[in-house]
Amino acid sequence: MAKDKNADKRLAYNRQILDTEREMDEIQDKKREMTRALENFENEMTRSFNRLQELDEEMIRDGSIAAQWVQQEHQGRNSYIRNFIRNQEEDVINTYFKMFQEIENQKELLQKERDHLAWD
Repeated sequence: MAKDKNADKRLAYNRQILDTEREMDEIQDKKREMTRALENFENEMTRSFNRLQELDEEMIRDGSIAAQWVQQEHQGRNSYIRNFIRNQEEDVINTYFKMFQEIENQKELLQKERDHLAWD
């Protein structure tokens, strides 16, 4: 029985493909981690702004005119931070998507090279 001359090359390609798949899994895990961290930050900021809103409304009820200005500042900051967080989430998604695509392309190239090896 003849030995397949490309068996070792095929095995090497299979290992490289497996490595790229592991890397793709790691990228997905890191993306989820980053997204979760941003969501947690947004939730914490929402709780904080809600508490500020309550305090501002209490001060306004007590007759503080300055509290109305402060309330508007807080609302402006809240909007700014929410937009900032959304932009960060989009950046994270786009960055990890690009990284994932590069690895996916590398994996496909390895698979094509492996598949073009002759079976002896």
